[in-house]
Amino acid sequence: MKSKLIIGLFLAVSFIQIITPLSMIIKRESVLKNGGQFKFKTAPVDPYDAFRGRYVALRIEDNYVPAIKGTKLSGGQAVYALIDIDSHGFAKFTAAATVRPREKPYIQTKTWYISGDKMYLDLPIDRYYMEEKAALMAERIYQQYAQRGKQDAYVVVRIKDGFAVIESLYVGGQKIEEALKQERKR
Repeated sequence: MKSKLIIGLFLAVSFIQIITPLSMIIKRESVLKNGGQFKFKTAPVDPYDAFRGRYVALRIEDNYVPAIKGTKLSGGQAVYALIDIDSHGFAKFTAAATVRPREKPYIQTKTWYISGDKMYLDLPIDRYYMEEKAALMAERIYQQYAQRGKQDAYVVVRIKDGFAVIESLYVGGQKIEEALKQERKR
């Protein structure tokens, strides 16, 4: 009887360990396949941080919205950042809500901090993961295109039900992977 209980518990824990990462992968793939596509301009980021690992660190330009009047929010609280498309085809955050919107596209995110009448957003689209060997060179290429005054870098993000997944990173009008190939040929 006791051995059946142990085997049952082992099987249940094994099932959970398999299903948890599998469900995360399925959710991300579903967003990439069925989510709406948005382009966000990026802004310069501090140089490479050895503790951050194998990805390109990103910062979305204009990562703030007007503070929600009549609501007392602090850093780390969940909000829904509403998105509009500008005349150049880039996504911009226009407002935030504490209730899930029904009509407009949005990203579920958190407040970073509030300063005056602006609420800065702690966006979940700040890392573009890459192959380990390519990430450092990609970071350097991205930094060249994300410099103040040049700023010719953006990410294409898929969003579904507030969940955002970065589809690609573009620098100089081409995917970062293509820029890496060109850089390696030099």
